[in-house]
Amino acid sequence: MRALPRLGRALLALALTVPALALATAPAQAAPAPLVGVGSGRCLDVTGGSSANGALVQLWDCTGGVNQGWEFSAAGELRVFNGAKCLDVPNGSTAAGTRLAIWDCNGGANQKFRLNSDGSITATQSGLCLDVNNQATANGTAINTWNCNGQTNQQWRTGTGNPGPTCTVNPVNPNASTQARKLLCYLYSQYGNHILSGQQESTWIGGPDYEINHIRNNTGKYPAIRALDFGDSKDLASRAIAWWNAGGIPMIGYHMGAPTKPDTYEGTQMSVSINAVLTPGTAEYRSFIDRLDQSAAMLQQLENAGAAVIWRPFHEAGGTWFWWSKEGGGQYNRLWNFMFNYFTRTKGLDNLVWLHGYNGQPQSSFYPGKSVVDVGGADTYAGNGNYDPQNAMYNAVRNIVGSTVPIALHENGPIPDPDRLQSTGTRWVLFGTWHGEHLTVSNSISHLQKVYNHSYVVTRDELPNLK
Repeated sequence: MRALPRLGRALLALALTVPALALATAPAQAAPAPLVGVGSGRCLDVTGGSSANGALVQLWDCTGGVNQGWEFSAAGELRVFNGAKCLDVPNGSTAAGTRLAIWDCNGGANQKFRLNSDGSITATQSGLCLDVNNQATANGTAINTWNCNGQTNQQWRTGTGNPGPTCTVNPVNPNASTQARKLLCYLYSQYGNHILSGQQESTWIGGPDYEINHIRNNTGKYPAIRALDFGDSKDLASRAIAWWNAGGIPMIGYHMGAPTKPDTYEGTQMSVSINAVLTPGTAEYRSFIDRLDQSAAMLQQLENAGAAVIWRPFHEAGGTWFWWSKEGGGQYNRLWNFMFNYFTRTKGLDNLVWLHGYNGQPQSSFYPGKSVVDVGGADTYAGNGNYDPQNAMYNAVRNIVGSTVPIALHENGPIPDPDRLQSTGTRWVLFGTWHGEHLTVSNSISHLQKVYNHSYVVTRDELPNLK
């Protein structure tokens, strides 16, 4: 997520295919385009989508965001954020290894760059090349100046700007919004490579930011995902939108009370006939539709604000404590499909990534199918301080949903140890730590610090621009 100078998409593409092309004359300007590292397939990116002076540049999955749209100016600048900022060699340093940043365009020699016929880009003041540090290919790798050597970590090409340079993922909703598609592609890109950090909010302990502040105050980081629940808080939309606008991802569930019963946590554990719930004209049906309409209106607020959502309904599938699972997999799947069709077709909600979450003992009979599920998942609450990766539970979900669908640890108490996740091949795409003592007691401060500062764990500041 970082920056560079300006030339134009057509000329840049031509320069990479015609070795004899000279760039001494002022190039024509064109629309911003991504610069893709030849050695990595990832884009030159301004970290965190920040347009602040001094924001660093790095490699990141291509998202099509304005923080990855570069253009050379006639003056030899490499501009980003629609021309508002310039790639900058801090303090005019001519030393190899200087990390690049963005700054207000000022015409300085430290903001002048030259595109070469081999795809390399030279900082003209120093004569050094834009270099992907240590030839790494991972998200977050620093971009420095270094002695030009002709290797692929110093070569760049124009990209398409689409979410993910090779993303061919089709959301289960064919009308999914651009933001939802980018979010799903991003989850696929991280699956097996990183785990996204997530935290469930409470609203009754110390305010809705209690858990978020606990993480921030003890680790210096924010989780990538803020998890919320419509059953707990009917006014969550503003917080979810604010989180999205700050560069984060909202994940929303709904502890829905059994229709005609209280819409409370206690109501979730009451019994109701699912046949009655799905039969038009019954009191149960009218109550169910009313609750769907209320939650759809909340989700529509997020769509109106341009925010994508990981939507997590009817969670802990298979657990007999919630009304939606008490009558078996067949009835559960009828509920899931009804909601999916009602939200996507009747309500036209196109900003949702559909996460299906099992309980700790996944059963294939409770799987609605790949045509209506974007992301799989399961959850369990290990004992305080038990940072086990939960490999057996992960594999149980994988055996049901297949090897390609990302799988989330959608609720947890203790956060699995990142080192053990990697060593055991337990590829959860995200974790969602539950609120209150599940965060503050189940996880020691030292463990939180390890997790939130671990290279395998994605925090909010490391997310690409998904807008």
